[in-house]
Amino acid sequence: MRLQVIKTVLKGVLLAVALSGVSWADSNTAEGEALVIRYPMLGEEYGQTWSNYFLELLTLALEKAGEEYVLDPVTLSNFRESRSVMSVAKGVYDIHWMNTNATRETVLRPVRVPLFKGLIGWRLLMVRSGDEDQFANMTDLEPLRDLKTVQGHDWPDSAILEHNGLPVIRTPHWEGMFKMLYAGRVDYFPRSVVEVWKEQRVFSELELAVDEHVVLVYPSAYYFFVRRNNERLAEAIERGLLAAIDDGSFDRVLMAHFGESLKRARLDERTLIRLDNPLMTPDTPLDRPELWYRP
Repeated sequence: MRLQVIKTVLKGVLLAVALSGVSWADSNTAEGEALVIRYPMLGEEYGQTWSNYFLELLTLALEKAGEEYVLDPVTLSNFRESRSVMSVAKGVYDIHWMNTNATRETVLRPVRVPLFKGLIGWRLLMVRSGDEDQFANMTDLEPLRDLKTVQGHDWPDSAILEHNGLPVIRTPHWEGMFKMLYAGRVDYFPRSVVEVWKEQRVFSELELAVDEHVVLVYPSAYYFFVRRNNERLAEAIERGLLAAIDDGSFDRVLMAHFGESLKRARLDERTLIRLDNPLMTPDTPLDRPELWYRP
């Protein structure tokens, strides 16, 4: 699916908004006009952004919903999700894809369709080379309770692991986490199945390995988030994503991006250890199996 940013249409919409006196924050909700959707785009890759995947799902949803739309990138040097929440709320841009928690669902409006079908919560253990079989006989969390791991300073995963009794060192430096593992400052690094081997390649000079025996699983969802009052955009995306799930096109996009990783992970052959996620709100659609991945 080809992503097109139509600059000439965007200029026309901006001019119409300026002449009409309508505020920019409300301009993309007017009925009968094309949805103008500003989204954050990094000038260079910074950590894991998955931008191509999310944009492909966004365009798929808008097309399934039958909406006319214009996508306009807002270029950033870097961002943290906590800062991005306020950027969406203040109208710096209109949408962002983020890991959910109760605060984000209060400040912004989530579209409650998990964009990874929950795979962001299927965690494999990255370890130092030579430690691949360290957890071969692991059947519960006890072997991890005396070990240290690392997570992002403001990542929801940090609170999830701590809630389950695992010692976590928090840091704001993405690259530094892998170097901490290599240097022995931490013992393992849980990474989602959709990212672990890409990161292993990015830091190939560190000779990090991936445990082949265990998968930690907790409910976790990346959603599209928009401003609280942007009902038209939220409803269009939800309608389109559900239609894409029904006709299989959502899964085709998912597998095109992550099918090789899922095949390599052999999730159905691993010891599955479930963790509680206290950050998931009561509105999480856990009772809708079509929205979640199952091996």
